[in-house]
Amino acid sequence: MNIDLEGLVLDATDLAGRFGLSPDALRSQMQRGLVRGVVEAGVGEDAGRTRLSVRFGNRVWVAVVGTGGKILSEEMKFVASAVPRVSSGACKTDA
Repeated sequence: MNIDLEGLVLDATDLAGRFGLSPDALRSQMQRGLVRGVVEAGVGEDAGRTRLSVRFGNRVWVAVVGTGGKILSEEMKFVASAVPRVSSGACKTDA
């Protein structure tokens, strides 16, 4: 299985492995909307390069991809999870 991110095709097995998942588990998480990706085209000095950021839970895999799809650099970052939204009426205190 391959994953297409705006024209860049990633091997699902490789991407899943970076998150410690099987390809089937990655596909399941993607279908549930729990995996998100951003593709940024380089400009100026970075023209011809693309930065991919793929987030799953509190982890973000960031890769800089050069011409021909070669990964030039990559890193795994850990980020704070989003704080759940609470409606204004849900929290009440007794005075």
